[in-house]
Amino acid sequence: MAQLLSWILLIAPWFLLIPLDSKRVRHFLSVAFFTVFLSTIHWQMAEVWGWWTVLNNVFFLTNISSFTYGFLPVVTILVFYFTYPNVWLFFGANIIIDAFQVFIISPFFFERFGLYKMNSMSNFWFFLLILSLVPIIYIYQRWYDKA
Repeated sequence: MAQLLSWILLIAPWFLLIPLDSKRVRHFLSVAFFTVFLSTIHWQMAEVWGWWTVLNNVFFLTNISSFTYGFLPVVTILVFYFTYPNVWLFFGANIIIDAFQVFIISPFFFERFGLYKMNSMSNFWFFLLILSLVPIIYIYQRWYDKA
C-alpha cells in the first residue's frame, strides 16, 4: 500500500493543473521548483540529524519522499495561483494547508501507511520547519516578478 501511495503522490497531483490557465501555471513553475529545492535540503538535513526516516518510497528515490516531487510543487502552484499577490491570503492559506498536512495528513496517512516515521522532531517543530519556507518562497516570487 505504501508503494502505491508513493506513486500516487508523485504522479496524480500534476493532473490537477490541467484545467487551469497554462500561462498562469507557468508563471509559478519557478517558485514551485525553488520550493522543491528548499524542501530537498530539509530532507537531507532530516537524514543527517535523524529528524525522520523514509521507510517506503518509489524505487528511484531513497531518502526524499515522492510527495516532494509531486504533491509539494503542485500545491505550491495552486496556492500561488489562487492567492498571489494578496500577501495575507497567501500566508493564511499556507498556515491552514501546512497545519493540515503536519497535524492530520502526516501522522494519520503518511506515517500510518509507512511512508516515513518521525524520530527526533515533533509535529509542532515540523510545522515550524515547513512554515519557515513560506516567507522565503513569497519573497522569491516577488523578486521573480520584478526581474
